[in-house]
Amino acid sequence: MQATARIYFQKAPAKKTKDDLCPVKLCVTHNRVRKYYSINEAIKDHDWLYVPETAIEKITCDSPRGKYRDMAFEYKRITDEAGAIINGLREFSFNQFEEAFFHTVTDWDNVFTAMIDHIKELKSEDRFSYAMSFESTLRAIKEFHQGRAFDYNCRQKVVNRYQEYLSGKPLNFVDISPAWLKKFEKHLQRQDKSRSTIGIYVRNLRVLFNLAVNEHKVRAENPFKKHKPKTAEGRKIALTAEQISLIANYATSDPKEQFYRDMFMFSFLGCGMNLTDIARLRFSNIEGGEIVFVRKKTEAEEQTEEALRIPITRQMQTIIDMHGVKAVGHDAFIFPILRPDWDEEHKFAGVRQLVKLVNHYVKQIAKAVKIEENVSSYVARHSWATISKNTGASTEYISEQLGHSSVLVTRPYLKGFEKETREQQSGKIEDVVYNNKAI
Repeated sequence: MQATARIYFQKAPAKKTKDDLCPVKLCVTHNRVRKYYSINEAIKDHDWLYVPETAIEKITCDSPRGKYRDMAFEYKRITDEAGAIINGLREFSFNQFEEAFFHTVTDWDNVFTAMIDHIKELKSEDRFSYAMSFESTLRAIKEFHQGRAFDYNCRQKVVNRYQEYLSGKPLNFVDISPAWLKKFEKHLQRQDKSRSTIGIYVRNLRVLFNLAVNEHKVRAENPFKKHKPKTAEGRKIALTAEQISLIANYATSDPKEQFYRDMFMFSFLGCGMNLTDIARLRFSNIEGGEIVFVRKKTEAEEQTEEALRIPITRQMQTIIDMHGVKAVGHDAFIFPILRPDWDEEHKFAGVRQLVKLVNHYVKQIAKAVKIEENVSSYVARHSWATISKNTGASTEYISEQLGHSSVLVTRPYLKGFEKETREQQSGKIEDVVYNNKAI
């Protein structure tokens, strides 16, 4: 016979408190044996551990109202949790049930505490970009849960406002359901967040949920079995060879505009090398006319760090000669972007500033040469991949030079073929059909 679990109100005079309140217990019955358990660790509001006898009927009726409805929902949550434990036991025993039910409640039961701990961990691993993503996720969840926006500015990081995030109404992992996730996504949509951003926030929450359950032994039903994060295939902007040429040959007397334009071009010529990798390049990375390096993005993820080899073209060498650091030292940074005495957090901030300035000046140049696309530093990477494909390079070669783990990762880069190429191919097909010309 399967065990059952229910909430039991101890009405006996001997059990009541001096204030004449009835203790609330969890009653588990198996083979006509009953055991009563404290729900002190399981309940959210300790005021609900004891209730007046006159309130019991209001809580247990078919349609409880107001605070009695909240209490009924909370008691049901506890019995549902106990029932899930019972159903998970191959053969029921009170000892096994007690061991599972009286787990140690950790700080990680609370979503905000868990998120802050995870952000600290990411920063300790120098994964500052990923930590920033979780900081944005934390703020979005907190604002949704509290029902109001916060006026923190971008310089007020989580490290300076722990107490604000931990104060107020708590949010536990057991509170997150498929319905909660849907409401969260609708809230973000009303905030004009893009589909991509919404997907990132929900995936970050899923990562945190898995860590809480698998590593910190938090007990909660997985809502992501029934709710999948939104996905959005972002538009991969790739400039044509002619547009890249306009940027490359743009004449300027502004040294800053020239420097940041050249960093954009170094990224393009360097097989779409990311700016974070360019900033970290050292003269020791130059071997036999090639730049040999491991991508910063993947160095912490790959079990075997496979170095990329990028040939140094004549123009890349010109950029190194023009802007490179003249300091003596085989291990000196090539470009004057980062300082060797900076810690990883300062280097991360330095790279962010580089990206910001490259974007500013390249947009400025693009506007001057009548390029209508929204040009940014990342366009260099997509443009190199697409132009390489259009000039005959294989997908396998492009994938290898981009440092992708698979050609499946590369293919989205190659969807934006130049309009001219598409028109030429369509014209060839038309000639075959109507003019009997061979392709």
